[in-house]
Amino acid sequence: MDHESIAYADPRAVPLLRLLATNPCDEDLVSHSEAVGDLARRIALWMGLPERTAERLRLAGVFHDIGKLVLPREILCKEEQLSEEEWIQIRRHPETGYRLLMEAGLPDLATWVRCHHERPDGRGYPRRLSGGQIPPEAAILAVADSYCAMTGDRLHQAAISDGEALAEVRRCTGSQFAPAAAAALAEVASPAATVAVCA
Repeated sequence: MDHESIAYADPRAVPLLRLLATNPCDEDLVSHSEAVGDLARRIALWMGLPERTAERLRLAGVFHDIGKLVLPREILCKEEQLSEEEWIQIRRHPETGYRLLMEAGLPDLATWVRCHHERPDGRGYPRRLSGGQIPPEAAILAVADSYCAMTGDRLHQAAISDGEALAEVRRCTGSQFAPAAAAALAEVASPAATVAVCA
């Protein structure tokens, strides 16, 4: 992770970078978070958002799962399938991340991170927001997070191909993903794209 560039972009992020570096077991969490941040920035730029907003989204992507790091090690590091109770604890991470980012003085990132598992159909978490209640920046984070999770090997999930991931995003557009963010992802991550996505 390029700590220097992130610290330059916003020095208030430095303590959270240190927290992210203490991740006890899931080494892929850091690389996944970096990939989400990079992809979110590219989606934002494709959608015509200002450079500053795109850069703030990159930071939000880096910290989107920071709330997971307060979970018990036996949950965060568990290699077997999680129980329903353990999933309930995992689903609290957007609220925990929100609090950590607010305490760091990063309210814009906090709001987007809190909402990155909300869905247009209102079936997301933690607050079951829907449609226009979800900040567009959070909708970008959501599609970037899901795409990078699908195309990268994670603790409980093997990677699928870029094409399969894009097909899944298309299938879930309007229910899980905001149409504008999903359409921008399809352009940024298309086979014709010249830069690797979630590499």
